[in-house]
Amino acid sequence: MATPLRGREKRSRTEEAPALDFELLWRSAPSLLLVLDAGPAFTVLDASDAYLRVTDTSRERIVGRGFFDVFPETAQAHGPTGVASSRAALERVLATGRGDGFNSPVLATDGSVRYLIHRLDTLDPGVVRRARERDEMLGQLERANEELDAFVQSTTHGLQTSLRAIDSFCRLFEKMRANSLDEGVRRLLMRIAAHVNRMDTIIEGLLGLSNSGRSHISRRRVDVTAVARRVAEQWKGRTPSRTVSVHVAEGMEAWADETLLVMALEHLIGNAWKFTRLRPDAHVDIGARQVSGQTVFHVRDNGVGFDMGAADKLFSPFVRLHGAGDFDGHGIGLATVRRIVERHGGDIWAESQPGAGATFFFTLSGARAIP
Repeated sequence: MATPLRGREKRSRTEEAPALDFELLWRSAPSLLLVLDAGPAFTVLDASDAYLRVTDTSRERIVGRGFFDVFPETAQAHGPTGVASSRAALERVLATGRGDGFNSPVLATDGSVRYLIHRLDTLDPGVVRRARERDEMLGQLERANEELDAFVQSTTHGLQTSLRAIDSFCRLFEKMRANSLDEGVRRLLMRIAAHVNRMDTIIEGLLGLSNSGRSHISRRRVDVTAVARRVAEQWKGRTPSRTVSVHVAEGMEAWADETLLVMALEHLIGNAWKFTRLRPDAHVDIGARQVSGQTVFHVRDNGVGFDMGAADKLFSPFVRLHGAGDFDGHGIGLATVRRIVERHGGDIWAESQPGAGATFFFTLSGARAIP
């Protein structure tokens, strides 16, 4: 009778034991460790506290960035423990599923590599130092951008208040003098209202540009196909008098901040919608393809296009390649998209010909990959 009782007591104590906090165990490990996504960019998903202490960085600053964005490949990185050898080792572990002294694969139930745990204990100290110096410069740049964004937020809110006051006074004046206003005064009031509305649109664009750089990035697996379809349906609802053929590729996914990705696609698809306005057979295509192991998304239209000689100005704020009388807009949307893409560690570029439509390509991690 005694032995079964001891067994029951032992099982009871086991069942009552608290579950292990694996995140606490992982982060408190004494080694310099990074958890990497098993993708071509090897996106950093987490870091041990020891790594954060040694590199004097924060978890928020490193999570979501590609490994080779944190540790760029340079001429000095081609030593036996440098960044170049890290790329070869990571790619080998990803291909074979077998670990080495620096990289341990975490396998999914189907045997594929789901995560990679990378040790930096033996990495060239110079590489770690350069990464720390680079992060310090990025921190200074981030603080400067925060000050600039705070100025934009304060200024734009003040401008909005003044514009609303102007609009209200004009409406009040028109109401008070409704019986004595001649046609010339009415046209003048209409022009004032139109300019107030345009200024308000520009301010909203500036706030969107500012917010795209202020918000915290929270990456997760995003169904890009579903997002693109939802955005396209919204544009169809805004222009019920138009017929636009839209094709969205199946199975598109991204490791991204969904809120920011929605904002980027709203601008890109909205641009395609706007510049196909004169086409009776307007068509917009949203797709993606793998180029050198990297996902390159695109938004393509058959609209008016533009001259590639001005493409270097395309993503600058307030730059318009078409006359304001031809197409509305304020030239801030593409600048917002570029900021969102760059915050994800990606790149954006365009290809076009006048009269032959335009295609905007973007990645959400890594350098440009030309299809």
